[in-house]
Amino acid sequence: MSLKNKWTGMLLVAALLGTSSCKKLLEQQPGSALDATTAFNTPTAVAAGVAGIYNGLQSGNYYGLRYWALADLYADVLRHTGTFPSFAEVANRNILSNNVEVTNMWNQIYATVNRANNIIAAIPKVTDPSFTNKAVLDGEARFARALAYFDLVRLWGGSTTGYNKAGGLGVPLFLEPTLVPENAAPKPRATEQQVYTQIASDLDVAIANLPAGLRTGRPGVDAALGLKARLELYRGNNAEAENLATQVIDKYKGNTAFGGLAPNYADLWLTQNVKPESIFELQYDATNTNSIAFFYFTGAYGGRNEITAATTLKGVHEAGDKRLPVNVTTASTLAPANKTLKYTRVAGTDNVIILRLAELYLIRAEARAKLGADLAGAKADVDVIRARAGLAPTTAATQDELLAAIEQENLVEFAHEGHRFFDLRRNNREDAVLGFTGPNEFKARWPIPQREQQTSGNVVEQNPGY
Repeated sequence: MSLKNKWTGMLLVAALLGTSSCKKLLEQQPGSALDATTAFNTPTAVAAGVAGIYNGLQSGNYYGLRYWALADLYADVLRHTGTFPSFAEVANRNILSNNVEVTNMWNQIYATVNRANNIIAAIPKVTDPSFTNKAVLDGEARFARALAYFDLVRLWGGSTTGYNKAGGLGVPLFLEPTLVPENAAPKPRATEQQVYTQIASDLDVAIANLPAGLRTGRPGVDAALGLKARLELYRGNNAEAENLATQVIDKYKGNTAFGGLAPNYADLWLTQNVKPESIFELQYDATNTNSIAFFYFTGAYGGRNEITAATTLKGVHEAGDKRLPVNVTTASTLAPANKTLKYTRVAGTDNVIILRLAELYLIRAEARAKLGADLAGAKADVDVIRARAGLAPTTAATQDELLAAIEQENLVEFAHEGHRFFDLRRNNREDAVLGFTGPNEFKARWPIPQREQQTSGNVVEQNPGY
């Protein structure tokens, strides 16, 4: 349910029960809910609230499956082999505005934003002298809010020719918790640049407040630096993207023969929490599960076979690429054929890596290639990724050749991690690769959920074409 729908739903129930009962109904206090104005008034309560933010990120309607899997399904990494009509719309690149997956994703991401907003608003009011980690928890909440808004604008915003273009659309910006109905009043969409500015502001606070180094399951300063490097690449601030990526790379590049990358690509998922490559990784366990492997696996392996590797994915790997058996499986005790070794735990305990060091090498390579002044440095970064994959150095030398090589490495390195569609959009390549030309150009952006438009009285502008 979206931020505004929570209050709309309450008022709708009252209306259906009749005006004579409205006052009594609205005077009732929820029996199983906490008043957010007083719920987070102790260090323990704030810590619990921050845990709730991570629970929002872990949802199956967010990083627990749909955000990254449906993005790969919309691109050329996954194909649909199941029965969900809502998944079929994504796979066919013909999404309707009432698609339940799109609606649930939008609502879940905004619910996560609201959880972060509650914590950010509550922390300054807690005066307990024992609350010595308030800056860290504030940094974690701001990191999560920045990630959520970045994810919203990447799917629903920008322009039909990529990101950071004139007239790019953003999403509604809610920066206060929904404590009263007025907080949830419909807001028109901010501009793309306004959303980016807010994301950057939150990440700057996170960089100042988060602990140094790498943390398991929680962002440290390197995660905030890395996410901001990604943001600046999308904004076209290539020099800053290069600088931020370098700050993280330089801390860890001497840790292994592969510049800080895990020596074995598969270990990132089969072992999990492999440092220093894994910078921010969502944790799942027996009591906090996801359905990722279940959606991949066939019935014989205990799943429902809803998604599988695209038929073209195997062929885009070069001969000898060690990533191939991870990205496109053959049938084994771990997984069925044409799946991935990145998600093999049908019980739902696969972690989800949101940010890793390999991405920062490719962010820096792309930034350097676009700047044009350090093509040798861009090539060196690409070769770090290729060396771990068992491949010879790239033969790319010119700016255009290097950008094509970087696109290729992003495709293979991050297959099944949800990067491909956004990489194509960032470089205005979705038209050529996915066929979004002419009358289909509008499909570069996903539709604003129909329910969001209806409950906002059309205050939230639909993306043209839907």
